[in-house]
Amino acid sequence: MTQRPVPPKSPTLPATPATSAASAAAPPAPGEPIDESLLDALSPPAFEALRWSVRMADGLSPMARTEFQAWLGAKPEHREAFEDMARVWDAIDDLPPAGAARLRTTVAIEKASESSALGAIGDAHPPVPAPAAERARTSRRLLPHALVATLAAGLLGGGWFGWDIWQNQPIFNRHYATQRGQSLDAALPDGSQLVFDTATQADVTLYRNRREVSLPEGQAVFKVQADKSRPFHVLAGAARITVVGTKFSVRYTPSIGSKAVQVAVMEGKVRVSGASGEGHGQTVELSPGQAVNVDNQGRPGRVDSVPPDAMAPWRGRRLSFDNTPLANVLAELGRYGESGLRVSDPAIGGLPVTASVDLDHIDGFTRSLPLVLPVRLRQHDGARDIVAR
Repeated sequence: MTQRPVPPKSPTLPATPATSAASAAAPPAPGEPIDESLLDALSPPAFEALRWSVRMADGLSPMARTEFQAWLGAKPEHREAFEDMARVWDAIDDLPPAGAARLRTTVAIEKASESSALGAIGDAHPPVPAPAAERARTSRRLLPHALVATLAAGLLGGGWFGWDIWQNQPIFNRHYATQRGQSLDAALPDGSQLVFDTATQADVTLYRNRREVSLPEGQAVFKVQADKSRPFHVLAGAARITVVGTKFSVRYTPSIGSKAVQVAVMEGKVRVSGASGEGHGQTVELSPGQAVNVDNQGRPGRVDSVPPDAMAPWRGRRLSFDNTPLANVLAELGRYGESGLRVSDPAIGGLPVTASVDLDHIDGFTRSLPLVLPVRLRQHDGARDIVAR
């Protein structure tokens, strides 16, 4: 293995091999040795990003800053590694109270032992607990270099104080379901409001660092409470919809043969992409009054303009169809109730329908069919077949 320089360490705290993944991920208790073997697991760009992060904690000269900018722009992986390191610092700054208290104590011990060899870094006595914002401003300046390296390597390699586990532990989880003809309003603990249409299934899970909704069937309107620290994701079919705070609708109805995901934005901005990497990295951003369909390969289509009253019309108990095949109209109406209408002739099922249907009075639509299409209704086995006139 190629030997790489490491940030200076305290002479009183020699490095020792890690004994387990758990011990490697946790910072040392006062008096225990710092484990620098974790650095071997870092890639060269990650290690260089760590070196620059340590140097920046002490301040960069103009020449060093020029050198840093040159390194940052030399390769895309350099910038990516440095952004990853920035997220490590964000994680340190946002540690839960118990972890932050232990970090402050460890930093105080490390500072005291380093001051004799590296010069005074500050007051070696345990600091008075500071507000989170102040802690975030001073943590990089106060952390000794060896502790910085170990904490960063531990976080990159598996989490500190079970950080990854803590962040990914659900704090709210609920399954929602509506039957045919039903709708449901749901208020989430984060302040978001969800309205589920008929025949809809959804699983809502809130984490400390994100919010997720899985929509395997149906459609819903989301009014998301803004929270920049916890983006809101909707997973439907091959699409991922990501927001911070906005109002939008999502439709995914594979049960009636539609494999596309429809997204329409009423307020704010929404980012739509393929879920789990589908769609070859294609992403679109929607603004109010815009809509897009995402196919079953996760590829967003053309962005269209949609009038606000045409978005999620089902909330007003009315559906509109524009040159929609009759068979598709009947399938959609069947999600809300039993129409008693059947069509078996593909030619009849393909006839285009333009109509606005009151979901509480579907019989009105039924009576109008023979007036607008070349069909007639024939009573058969308790149902009405739509046949050629």
